[in-house]
Amino acid sequence: MNNIILPASGLALVLYAVAFALLWRHLNTRLQESGDAVTGAQPSVSGVAFAAATVGLICQLAATAAALVRDEPVMRLNLSLLAVTSLVTCVIVGVTAISTLRVRADNLMLLCLPLAALSLGALSLFPPGNTQPIALDSAQIGHILLSISAYAALMTAALQSVLIALQERRLRTPRTGLIGLLPPMESMESLFITMLWLGVGLLTLSIGTGMFFLQDMFDQRLVHHTVLTTLSWFIYAGFLTGHHLFGWRGVTGVRWNLAAFALLLLGYLGSKFVLEYLL
Repeated sequence: MNNIILPASGLALVLYAVAFALLWRHLNTRLQESGDAVTGAQPSVSGVAFAAATVGLICQLAATAAALVRDEPVMRLNLSLLAVTSLVTCVIVGVTAISTLRVRADNLMLLCLPLAALSLGALSLFPPGNTQPIALDSAQIGHILLSISAYAALMTAALQSVLIALQERRLRTPRTGLIGLLPPMESMESLFITMLWLGVGLLTLSIGTGMFFLQDMFDQRLVHHTVLTTLSWFIYAGFLTGHHLFGWRGVTGVRWNLAAFALLLLGYLGSKFVLEYLL
């Protein structure tokens, strides 16, 4: 299956580049149209760009699956840092593409496509770290899928929070540049909170199921990952509580979210990097 990685990755990178260029041109063209500048109408997704991104995503999924699954001598999952990161960005691109069709925010794809391309390029160019493959019938598979889904949802929320921060800074000059083509702040924040609730729910399940596989956390060298992930959960939960009780939003939500995601990223990527490449 490793023979699939390079050709699938190459095709995906080309398609992502085409989709990015078309979206960039599409948004700039709409920005220059006086009608949109006055009425604030939101641009629709470019059909060709969306198709290119979709086929590119399929190719990335094929390359990622080839890196994740080892079929010799038996079928196992190779959960290396590079393969899992690529899978997370696949989920992000897919979720963002679907969300873009609903909220008409093509700008979100301009953040996600480069992220997916970078993770795919790393998967293709760099050797995997030192990992222990897991049998497909292992009880840990459910926990792993929950964790990956939680990371993807919370990373999507982090990208949305970056756009919200940019919108906050441009409140005095609306519809300036590509940020001006984003949906209203209320729509962006609603999508942001929805994604946070989804991500925190999945993270809660991930932490809960993970307890069954941590009989000896120190021997498994997962103490840093567990502590940082738990701290991240408390920050997310603290913000969602404040949002519900006190109406926290805007810059406050951005700061809480980015702080929590930084801990989550450090807990997962930092721990995986140390275990795979340094130890």
